[in-house]
Amino acid sequence: MMIPHRSTGLLAIIVFVALLLFIFSSSPVPEPVVEGGAGEADGQVKVFPRPQLPSLSDLHLPSFRKPAHEAPPEQSNSTRGESKWFSNWEWLNPFSSAITLDENRSVLPPLPNRRPIYTYYNPNYNPRKHSGKEQKEDRGADAELLLAWRRAWYAQGFRPVVLTPGDAMKNPQYEIVQKLKLGPELENEVFRWLAWGHMGSGLMADFECFPMARYDDGLLTMLRRGSEQEVIIRFENFQGGLYSGEKHRIDAAIDAAVKKLREDSASFIELIPPEFFKPEKPTALAYYKSSNINTHYPSLHEKISHNPSNGRRLLAQLINAHLHNTFQNSFPAGLAVLKPFPQHTTALVEPALRLAKSLTQCPESPDPSSCPPNVPDCRPCSSSKQPMVISQPSTYKKTNFLFTIGTLPHPYTLISLQKGSNEISTRQIRRETERDAWVSEVTKEDLGSEMGSSYRGMAFKQVVAGEQSIATSLWMTVESLPAEAGQSLPPELLDEFEWQLGFKIPRVGATDPKKANEKESMQSKNPSQQGVQHEYEIISKAREILNTAKGEGVNMKDVAEAWNMADTEVWRFVKAYRARSVVERQKWEEEEKNFAGSKV
Repeated sequence: MMIPHRSTGLLAIIVFVALLLFIFSSSPVPEPVVEGGAGEADGQVKVFPRPQLPSLSDLHLPSFRKPAHEAPPEQSNSTRGESKWFSNWEWLNPFSSAITLDENRSVLPPLPNRRPIYTYYNPNYNPRKHSGKEQKEDRGADAELLLAWRRAWYAQGFRPVVLTPGDAMKNPQYEIVQKLKLGPELENEVFRWLAWGHMGSGLMADFECFPMARYDDGLLTMLRRGSEQEVIIRFENFQGGLYSGEKHRIDAAIDAAVKKLREDSASFIELIPPEFFKPEKPTALAYYKSSNINTHYPSLHEKISHNPSNGRRLLAQLINAHLHNTFQNSFPAGLAVLKPFPQHTTALVEPALRLAKSLTQCPESPDPSSCPPNVPDCRPCSSSKQPMVISQPSTYKKTNFLFTIGTLPHPYTLISLQKGSNEISTRQIRRETERDAWVSEVTKEDLGSEMGSSYRGMAFKQVVAGEQSIATSLWMTVESLPAEAGQSLPPELLDEFEWQLGFKIPRVGATDPKKANEKESMQSKNPSQQGVQHEYEIISKAREILNTAKGEGVNMKDVAEAWNMADTEVWRFVKAYRARSVVERQKWEEEEKNFAGSKV
């Protein structure tokens, strides 16, 4: 019997639909696509899944849909102002919203573990036998030194902690030690070790010992990573300036020394058997102990001998100058103030340029031509014929010899500057502007012109927060900066930058004697020779529109963000990254606020 023609067609349709259902409901394992580019580090690749056909469960059929993904839970200390973030190892995803399910919540790399570095300070220890008033002045000078010590080590990725006799009393060995009648100097040394033993693994430093090298210096990298399990690292000819060890070895060393401790012992450290230690060379450390001051800075030593408290304040000033000079020597190619689209962004980068000019100044110092104890052949700022060079490239240059200061605009702000007006339309945005123009421009030297903007955004995130470039650049958003020509950078922003750089930023002009009569504040100078008033007006208006909850301007903001998804992503990333660094430091300062050196 022959099948009717109409039935044959129906059967074919059924078979065709069945095949489609079979294909769409299959979920083959995607093969990886390996992509590399000029922005990748040597030997590294990025793996992306191949596109695949959707399954039935992905179609808009309620009976087949998978349960919606849930947003990750909110983490503690993960908001500041309008910035929100989620710390996660998937931070290099092109778009944070794919993970957080929130367009305004950025995914940042997990905070690096800051290895603790301890110092011991007993405010009642009075080796110079001063009167009560003089001792109070000494404590004030010590507070300045401790603040400089905390700032320098924090900038190098450590967590500075000031210990006191109260910490030593919590060590089990204290009951044995306190029965002995030790002299003040020996007791201070013993209590220092007991306090370290109570706290555990980490570094113990004199607060006159400073890191004086680049962030990526091999010794500092090793100290951040941690010590060998079975030894305590000490440094040759450092006389107790710094040690690094793990708790079980520190406790064993203290136990061995306490068993030999007598009231007439010359030194506690000499009672610890030599096999507990591994010597290293202190190449990246500057120790401003009395003998070094006498050798390298005789005029300062004389001032300290004549007036100890005032002399130690000058010592804090000298150390700050050496830290600043070390920064200048670390970047022989100078400072780069990133300036894409130079015909429209003079006002946009002017605050960054003002900051750069401050960083190139010679810091105030009691001995301007001197060098740190560990780098006697440095190039002092005051003796340099050529000051640190400031360039304004339109693209980011990937090199460790150049320090970059970058200012990111919101896409709406950049479009307004390019058009010369805040009155822009959807048509202008979509037809007259390139998508993701900012990130494309600043990465074109490193990534070429063919790479997609999503990949550029990931590469740029590595520039901002990657371990290899964390100390070679400083990033901020335009909307956090002054919107008037010649206006100083906010003091709180400069304070934050100081904790990233490790030294005080000059704020009152150059110290060159030839410019002694210069009254104008360094932070109030207008470094450009171009008229930027109109650009500042556009930036100010754009800021108002970005902060407005309703109205036509908000619609244009949304259109600009939708048209520039990668630019918006990196702008939010930098904004959140800067906000998180502030929250991290404030939380640490809150924990340490009751100890010496937390403020002056």
